[in-house]
Amino acid sequence: MEFKVNKIDETTQEVEFEVPYSELEPHFDKSFKKYQKKAEISGFRKGKVPMSIIKRMYGDLLEQGSLEDVANEVFKEYLDQNNVKPLGEGSLTDINYEKKILFTFKIKFEVKPEIKLEEYKGIEVTKTKYSVDEKAIDEEIEYIRSKHCKYEESEKAENDEYVVTADISKLDNSGIELIGQKDKGIKIYLKDNQVNKELKEQLEQISKDEERVVMLPGENENTTEKFKVKALKIEKVIFPELNEEFFKHIYHNDEIKSADEFRNKVNDDLEKIYKNISDQELRNNIVSEMIKLNEVPVPEVLVENILYSYIEDIKNQNPKRELPKDFNEEEFRKTRRVDAILQVKWFLIRDKLVELEKIEVTDEDLQPLIEADAKRYNLPVDKIKGIYDKNTEIRYRILDDKVMKFLTDNAKIKEVEKTKKENITT
Repeated sequence: MEFKVNKIDETTQEVEFEVPYSELEPHFDKSFKKYQKKAEISGFRKGKVPMSIIKRMYGDLLEQGSLEDVANEVFKEYLDQNNVKPLGEGSLTDINYEKKILFTFKIKFEVKPEIKLEEYKGIEVTKTKYSVDEKAIDEEIEYIRSKHCKYEESEKAENDEYVVTADISKLDNSGIELIGQKDKGIKIYLKDNQVNKELKEQLEQISKDEERVVMLPGENENTTEKFKVKALKIEKVIFPELNEEFFKHIYHNDEIKSADEFRNKVNDDLEKIYKNISDQELRNNIVSEMIKLNEVPVPEVLVENILYSYIEDIKNQNPKRELPKDFNEEEFRKTRRVDAILQVKWFLIRDKLVELEKIEVTDEDLQPLIEADAKRYNLPVDKIKGIYDKNTEIRYRILDDKVMKFLTDNAKIKEVEKTKKENITT
């Protein structure tokens, strides 16, 4: 067998094969024997037809029909003998068979590109350090209390600590309800900052069963639209008191006993959340900078694999593992393609970094996780270790963390302090 390797680009190769008939015969014999087992010819029992008759009657036809299988077998031998590791399946083209003489064909496939990491030590990145201010703590406490509040039916919304359940109908200029423009049973918490300010102001002191016409900003600038609001139910929001009973209810322990301790707990929880956000942002910044600094050719097969995984994630959100009826897979692939390319680039950079710096996951890295899970699930350490030894995903995740730690330790990080503006819930 002779072959010639053509490097089409940094990720694509094509191999031209020339296989003489003498080397094809063992491959063809497999096809003959396979057919012999099911051959039915008059005068012979099924599977007992002599091979000489099989070859005489069907030899040429069987040889022609098995060429694709032969090509795949030859390709596999080439890969094994030359330690070539393709990405995905190869594409078979230009098949030509000169009967009893020569078989030629080409197979195109993608490979992992050889990349050089020009810069990965001393990269400059920004890390945002979020501080917790008193306002953030107040908002978080308010949110926690709101999750555990009770509702008491009332006849009138005396202030903004009420929830109004209402039907809202859009009206035309003459005050007639527009067909199909009615929302039923809408709950409006009058203190909610996300509720339209004009709507809250016009619902002040509204009573149960009362109807009001309100004017709200229209879709176009400097326009207003008319709505009818009918209050179906008025409920006073009763927030829980900050006492030991409440603290025990939300934390399921007796550790917090006073409002000050509760406030400190909220502060600590927010700081942990902000730190996680800051760490994730730093991680994203490092990945972006590594991709920007290092040119990486992207194999198409890996991009398609990532897009496939995105779609599988969407399926897994459905108990029947089905895509939503209105899901446009082609459009989804287009919109997420850039994300997939960036993810592939990072994977290739990370793998090269692992190779260059000889980063690996050891048993010592796994031991803390094994012991923690053994305690959590009340199982023997050896049993958990056996599970971990078979779970490549866990090792992969630890490896990813070790790569990121290496890059972080070797980066030039500029810290910028900010106060987190949006509400973050614990």
